[in-house]
Amino acid sequence: MDEIKSYRDLVVWQKAHRLTNRIFDLVEEFPKTRGAEIITSQVLRSSSSIPANIVEGYGGRKGNEFVSYLYQARRSIPETDYWLYLSSERNYINKAEYEKLSSEYSEILKMLNSMISKLKR
Repeated sequence: MDEIKSYRDLVVWQKAHRLTNRIFDLVEEFPKTRGAEIITSQVLRSSSSIPANIVEGYGGRKGNEFVSYLYQARRSIPETDYWLYLSSERNYINKAEYEKLSSEYSEILKMLNSMISKLKR
């Protein structure tokens, strides 16, 4: 197994970071209405919170402190999913794109749950 020297070596962070970049690209295509701007702001905040909390927790790297940040990252996943779901209902993104993103966030959620379980032992 490769040694983890940086938060960038964490696969869960890599996946969350990649998705955040996709969200940033995706919202560029949203309409420039007040409603779309609110969704844009919220989905950017919640999606970027996931990798950011992993990084912040990794920086402390103390068992319970790290777990606390992973919980925060985990809490941002359903919120992000909601904003993406609303985006699909508003036709800012298509249903297939929403389903793909939602599935990828579910995978990150599972990875975070596994990481939390291991750290709590």
